[in-house]
Amino acid sequence: MKIKITLFICLVFNIGYIASAQTYCDFIKEVREYQNSVKLNQHFEEEFRIPEVDTTSFDINIYMNMFNKLVLNSGKEFLLINNYSPDAGSPSLCVKDIAFNEDKFIVEIITKQNKRIDSIVSQNKSKYVSENHPEEKTNRMVNFYENQKKMYTRNYALSFFARDSANKACNNLFPDDSREGYLQYLFFNQMGEQFALYWHSVGREKTVICDYQDLEFYLAYYAKRKDSYEYSEKQINELLHSDLSPLVELDSIDCKITWYE
Repeated sequence: MKIKITLFICLVFNIGYIASAQTYCDFIKEVREYQNSVKLNQHFEEEFRIPEVDTTSFDINIYMNMFNKLVLNSGKEFLLINNYSPDAGSPSLCVKDIAFNEDKFIVEIITKQNKRIDSIVSQNKSKYVSENHPEEKTNRMVNFYENQKKMYTRNYALSFFARDSANKACNNLFPDDSREGYLQYLFFNQMGEQFALYWHSVGREKTVICDYQDLEFYLAYYAKRKDSYEYSEKQINELLHSDLSPLVELDSIDCKITWYE
């Protein structure tokens, strides 16, 4: 009888572990699927307009509701900021005070930058006159800085807001004291902004390998792009003999999370 009871306890424990690992993978795959569905508006036809996330394919509140074990600081709400330049970029997920005057902040930033440009132009004009530069050179200089002003848009102004770490969403979220809560917290911190990546920013993209289906996908993905990636097919194949499930170990003091990227 004692042996039967011991086996039963082990069986229940294993079923619970498998169910938890599956829950972690279900969550990761759901978020990843949503991330992959987000489109990027690149505006190739407009020279001075930088890319931005297509808000018809991304809703920040729908997205953050997937992280249902994370709690946002009181008095805050989520804010999507397009943190892009002409050759790189990614979204920044931030928070703002509910009473924050976004329009006022944008106007102040753009006004400040335009005044800075006007000051540079004024100084250069004086210099060009004193050095007897031709009018054509002066006009080229003025046109250059006037074109810079065209880049001072809403997205540009809000990028200043995103640079303050206190405004980052990951620094304003708290996890449930549970395995799922800590896994969601780590995943958001590491990969929550891994979507709508542009040009050079694609190089830092990463994801969690959850199961053999993921592994087989990337083996095929790299095989088709051997000229673009350096990778070890042998090392990846070795993972076929490993348990790829994310593991969350939690006690009264520490939480240890193990996964494959």
